[in-house]
Amino acid sequence: MTAPAPLQSFRARLTLRWTLAVGVLLGLANVAVYAGASIYLHVWLDGHVRTIAATEAASSTDGTTDVHLHESTFTQLEAGGFTEKLVQIFDAEGRLVLQSSALGNGPPLIAPDVIRQGLDGRAPLVDAEVQGRRARLAVLTASREGRTYAVAVGLFADDVERGLAFLTWLLGGVWLVSVAGTAALGYLLASRALAPVARITERAAWIAQGHFDGRLDEPQIHDEVGRMTVLLNSMLDRLQRALDANRRFAADASHELRSPITAMAGELDVALRHPRTAESYRDTLVVVRRRLTALTELAGNLMLLSRVQEGADEIALREVPLAPVVDDAFARWQPAAAARGIRLAHQGLDDIRVYGDPGLVGRVLDNVVANAVHYNRDGGAVTVSARLTEPAADQWAPTRVTIEVRDEGHGIPAADHEHVFERFFRVDESRHRHTGGSGLGLAICREVVRALGGTIRVGASSAAGTTIEITLAGHDGERPEPIAMQAAPATLSVQERPTS
Repeated sequence: MTAPAPLQSFRARLTLRWTLAVGVLLGLANVAVYAGASIYLHVWLDGHVRTIAATEAASSTDGTTDVHLHESTFTQLEAGGFTEKLVQIFDAEGRLVLQSSALGNGPPLIAPDVIRQGLDGRAPLVDAEVQGRRARLAVLTASREGRTYAVAVGLFADDVERGLAFLTWLLGGVWLVSVAGTAALGYLLASRALAPVARITERAAWIAQGHFDGRLDEPQIHDEVGRMTVLLNSMLDRLQRALDANRRFAADASHELRSPITAMAGELDVALRHPRTAESYRDTLVVVRRRLTALTELAGNLMLLSRVQEGADEIALREVPLAPVVDDAFARWQPAAAARGIRLAHQGLDDIRVYGDPGLVGRVLDNVVANAVHYNRDGGAVTVSARLTEPAADQWAPTRVTIEVRDEGHGIPAADHEHVFERFFRVDESRHRHTGGSGLGLAICREVVRALGGTIRVGASSAAGTTIEITLAGHDGERPEPIAMQAAPATLSVQERPTS
């Protein structure tokens, strides 16, 4: 698959910026090298000029005659070439007395004030132009029989200038070759660095075509691209969960809402078909209202399932006292339990706290207690207790609180222990007609507990009853004696109370 044009454009821009950055750095480095070389060569030239000037000033007065020059021709050096020496000697009045033959009858090379500095012993260094060539001169003092002279000795700077010109061309050539090599290397490195991005783009395009269960290849190296891959896969997982939740919501809603809506429409059609008494119409409206209440709770449960599955990562966990939550659930289902002589009790819950969202924890316990009441035997009991499991000494993990909700019903077959947590699954359809439940209670519990980082399962089940175990992170306190809630006369029948 050909890489998209924007990726190629980014590669080109990245290469261009890399090349410009390296080119600027190399240019600055070349300027620094040239400046350093120039300073070094000019210092080197000044040192040689001073050395030759000191030698010439000493030798100009070493004879038996007045001041003189040393201009012997060194023919043996001509093959290799050497730098020609320039000399001018001035008397105390600043008049030119002698000068080297290379200068002919030319004028003085230095100004009177420089001559005066030389006579004063300050040994100045100056530049001069000789026949269009730059020269560097040092002016020293020499004495002969009480007379003082200023001896100006210099060398042409041609060698320094040629050396700097050669260095300029050399650095320029190195800069061009380096920039070209950098551009090629940068393009190669950019291509290799962006290859994983190209693969991610291709894979993402394939997923976008409808393969929503696909994922990006797991990274081999956990660098920036690898971290991006992991995050993108996490995002795709969340999108997949949201999509699945929406699909399930649509499927469940269409499946579960169709029958009661059809039944209500049938009730209304029958009521409208023939004239009836006001009491008959009222009975029909009561039935329709009861069905609407059940539909409202069913829709709320479906929405809760969808929200929990989509936003599990956004739930803020807090400490939730367990006993008040269980008391609230008991208070809600006490009338239904009392109608059948079922006793509600809890023990060992005081000071125990679990980590979760108070509303969601309350919804879980409410649903589990509701199921324990609905599927219990008449005259039975529902008991809620808790036990703690400490982590191993060599492990860093929170304490786990296991909440046990026990009933004395007819039990759940072993084959159905997992199925009871599925949507709309019912062990006995006849029991559904008796309780009026929608079959979503335990499915909601499983999704909520999973979002809170816990587990829910059928701990034990037999003909003597069933125990549902809910495990969440938490901590304990003192354990009081068992507390029982006494049964009270029923004020609302199970049929009139919509269930989860």
